[in-house]
Amino acid sequence: MKLRHFLLAGTGIVIVIIVAGMIYTARFASAVNSTQAHIAPGAATATGTPIPSTGLTTFQIVPAQTTAAYSVYENLVFQNNPNNDAIGTTHSVQGSFKIRSGASPLVAGMNIQVDLRTLQSDSSRRDSYIQQNSLQTDTYPYATFVSISTQGLPASYTNGQTIHFQLTGNLTMHGKTNKEVFDVQGKVVGNTITGTATSTIFMTDFGIQPPNLANIAIAQNKVTITLTFTAKAA
Repeated sequence: MKLRHFLLAGTGIVIVIIVAGMIYTARFASAVNSTQAHIAPGAATATGTPIPSTGLTTFQIVPAQTTAAYSVYENLVFQNNPNNDAIGTTHSVQGSFKIRSGASPLVAGMNIQVDLRTLQSDSSRRDSYIQQNSLQTDTYPYATFVSISTQGLPASYTNGQTIHFQLTGNLTMHGKTNKEVFDVQGKVVGNTITGTATSTIFMTDFGIQPPNLANIAIAQNKVTITLTFTAKAA
């Protein structure tokens, strides 16, 4: 009898622990989701002066020397890893843009395409889930960015000078298009441009639900995307 009572008591304790854990993770997931709400900005409309037809040099992205990356905070509740940054990268980047250096520098006509099917992180399980359930890359294989305007360019530019400015444009992903602003830092050395462009986006703006695996692996809605690029004069 004593053994039976002991086993019943032990089973009861285990059930209580499991239920408590489920309640905790459900409440935690709800709290995470409620603090990450965001209203999509929608697509931006190009206004202002048209891109000049002369005086610009076209630069082509070099995929082997370019990396597109995402970074998203995730809480792995039952893996003792509550503050994990999931990072995925790819070199499958195509595109071009035009610049004018010297007096009144200009960056325009940027059109970048990233193959989302090739994104890889440190977990093949995460990659599979993101591609199949979040990004749905079978239907929406690419993300594209088309620039509209720049802010913060200097009055003049000298070869080799590193500059920082903002680039505004439309990002299309998962069948949705939204205005996004990238912080850009870069420089021109001869016929080569190197730099980085970073922006913060929200998954729900693009109709993507933040990954949540049974309330034990919970990703935030906010994502940092970065393009570290090299481009050569065409």
